[in-house]
Amino acid sequence: MNFSKKMEELESILKTLEGETISLESALAEFEKGIELVKECRNFLEKAKQKVSILTESGELPYTERKE
Repeated sequence: MNFSKKMEELESILKTLEGETISLESALAEFEKGIELVKECRNFLEKAKQKVSILTESGELPYTERKE
């Protein structure tokens, strides 16, 4: 599952927990799924941040800067 899909799933879980009357067991299961998705998203963002940092420090920008 990619980052966008994980974020969509997190939003769905949040809506379920906020809006619906669900059992405690179901709420706990959804909460646990959400925590795992948050960890995965944070890990992805940290890796992306490191990659951007490496690219910008080495001067290897992933785009061409335009001067106007």
